[in-house]
Amino acid sequence: MQKLLIVVLLIYSMFPAMGQIKKFTVEVPQIPKIKISDSIQSFTIMNRSINSEFQNYDESKLQIEFYRKNFHTNMVLLDSTVADTTIKALGEMLYESLRYDIVIPVDRNIYRLSSYTETPDPLDWEYVQLICDTYNTDALLALENIAVRTVTNYQTGHEYDNPFEEKYHYASMDFYSRAHWRIYYPDSQKILVDVAMNADTLYWDNYAYDIKGLFNELPSIKEAAQITGINTALQFANLIAPSWYSAERYYYITKNEQIDLSIKMAAEGDWGGALENWLKFAQTGNRSDQSKIMLNIALAYEMTGDLASAIEWAEKSRRNYYREVVNNYLKELIKRHQILNK
Repeated sequence: MQKLLIVVLLIYSMFPAMGQIKKFTVEVPQIPKIKISDSIQSFTIMNRSINSEFQNYDESKLQIEFYRKNFHTNMVLLDSTVADTTIKALGEMLYESLRYDIVIPVDRNIYRLSSYTETPDPLDWEYVQLICDTYNTDALLALENIAVRTVTNYQTGHEYDNPFEEKYHYASMDFYSRAHWRIYYPDSQKILVDVAMNADTLYWDNYAYDIKGLFNELPSIKEAAQITGINTALQFANLIAPSWYSAERYYYITKNEQIDLSIKMAAEGDWGGALENWLKFAQTGNRSDQSKIMLNIALAYEMTGDLASAIEWAEKSRRNYYREVVNNYLKELIKRHQILNK
């Protein structure tokens, strides 16, 4: 079950009367397109794309090579640094999603003989098991293939096609990537994800009257290729890791010391304890008071990842005493629950 990271950004009093309502901000996970089983909490990430066709291009020499071609190129760039950057970037993104623990071994390249145009056969399960046992992870995530293609262009001209006007210089760079990813789960000996992706095209261009200034404002070919690798990692991370969005949540202070002990617990991150305490007072007071505590209970259930129970208690709160804040909260909970079920 996904957990919510609570970030308290703003707290203020909306009503001075008994039963103040407080507002704060939470970061809510948005479900990824490919749902990975909760039994998988960690990945070893390895790079299987490297073969003899790859090289670690020197940044300056590579740039000069493009200049020698008058910056008119259409070529596949197989750079080992780009492949490694993709792996490292993916590891950081998956870890920062708060969903997975990540191990990227020092010896992370699985070399192969086949061409970059061919996707290799799946790895042997004994090897997968050995990797996962060695690094104490649940599954192996492999970059099976990656290739970056770049199309560059350079031209000169005169404003308004008037030869008496000052000469301008124009250059553009388009970078495309294609990557193939697999996730191997040794416990069931199943490949959970097997996907080839064309990442979004990255584009740079510049227009200047000075050729030196023109290229100073553009990334180098090597830099642009590495950024393309990062973008490739981002698009795959978005498939399997939750993203986060900010949302407003509300709770009530009853000014009853025993009931409001839950607020102290929640502030310290103990939402389970806060829930247990609030539940003891669900029938305390009149219907309006009960409704406020029920809203708090619904919030605590959401914070502990139990959306079904959060919906149940938000409905109870609304039935006991209608409030717009509860009604809106209930609608959002139902919407999130429907997305999760899909």
